[in-house]
Amino acid sequence: MPEQDAPIATEFKPNKMVLTSRNRIFYGWWIVVAGTAIFIVSSGIGFYGNGVFLDPLIQTHGWSKGSVSLAVTLFFFTIGVIGLIFGKKVDEYGPKPVLIFGAIIMGFALTLLSRITAIWQLYAVYLLMAIGYGCTALLPINTLITNWFIRRRGFAMSITMTGLSIGGIIFVPLATYLIAGWGLKTALPILGVIYCIMIVPVSIFVIKQRPSDIGQMPDGDDNFSAENEIDISSAYASQIQTWTRVQAMRTMAFWSIVIAFLLSMTGQVAYLMHQMSFLSQTLGLAGAASAVSITAGASIIGRLLLGTVIDRMEKRYAIMVLFSIQASALLALAYSSHILILYLGTFAFGLTMGSILMMQSLITGECFGLVSFATVTGMSGIFISAGAAMGPAIAGFIFDITQSYQTAFTIFAGASILAIFAIIFAKPPKRI
Repeated sequence: MPEQDAPIATEFKPNKMVLTSRNRIFYGWWIVVAGTAIFIVSSGIGFYGNGVFLDPLIQTHGWSKGSVSLAVTLFFFTIGVIGLIFGKKVDEYGPKPVLIFGAIIMGFALTLLSRITAIWQLYAVYLLMAIGYGCTALLPINTLITNWFIRRRGFAMSITMTGLSIGGIIFVPLATYLIAGWGLKTALPILGVIYCIMIVPVSIFVIKQRPSDIGQMPDGDDNFSAENEIDISSAYASQIQTWTRVQAMRTMAFWSIVIAFLLSMTGQVAYLMHQMSFLSQTLGLAGAASAVSITAGASIIGRLLLGTVIDRMEKRYAIMVLFSIQASALLALAYSSHILILYLGTFAFGLTMGSILMMQSLITGECFGLVSFATVTGMSGIFISAGAAMGPAIAGFIFDITQSYQTAFTIFAGASILAIFAIIFAKPPKRI
């Protein structure tokens, strides 16, 4: 890391932030690099891995698709609880200890997953995996980006969250290869070791909670004096307030965000968890793995394109467009088995996938800001994760009954359409 001179003076006022510093390089970009690296591993193994593990677990143990999908439901619901428990702690103490703890737990859980013999053990291990993933995923990293950036938050977050998609591109083929070649008993411990050795050192040596910890300002605005101040009283009034969970829940913005993203994430997570199983029916295992990589690649393209303009856009309208595209993609996938349509549909779905996750954090940051981002995100996350948790189980049980994903995908497309109307009310609130 490049050396940085010590700050000369730092001052914080209720409505203004003032800093004088000789720092030459904004450390926030190192936070972006670190966050991207962590996302690559946590998303590639902890999120996309669920879709890769689904069929091998079914084939190895003879369990039904609905039963295994229920473990994924437990996984995502627990992630929401983790956000509620750890959100306030991340705001108070920073994400570093949470990231280290989560990486170790995830590595241990993946090793246990390779040794299970009963369905109750599957659920117990997925509970552990959820704790590990929840501590190494969106909540701690997006809190960091929200703390380090204001004016360029959308751009910084779009870069950081490319890690989510890169993780899918790298680890879906790798996990598929390892499992096909050596089986779950060997592949899963290897993935667990990778999880730990990639995240723990980065968390220890790179992560810093806020710019003020090293005498800097958000966005690198670190050369201001009393005569040249950043006045954030009007543009970011809600962002410098401290919001408790109860105060946030009394606002229309909170419930607008919760309902909209609960509806959209139900379908998004369901499709991603069943994507390999769904596409392999037509494309075969190798073709399905390639399609997953295309989805992840499209996610990078969509997020980076959106990131270049989102800081100048009305975020609610951008979210509405994303929900519309997701609904259209799900309908196309539900009602066509043509190979070209399947690839185009999964590409279109990928364009929205990472962008919707990014917009959830951006709209929450815009409405509830810097000081309490993790607290509010943790509270909203328990509701949104409930939607994400239901999706895979709904898709799995409907498939067991109908032997088709068509009905499930149609339901999820309808939920995305309803989400378009729900997000309209997500405006920065006044604290009650």
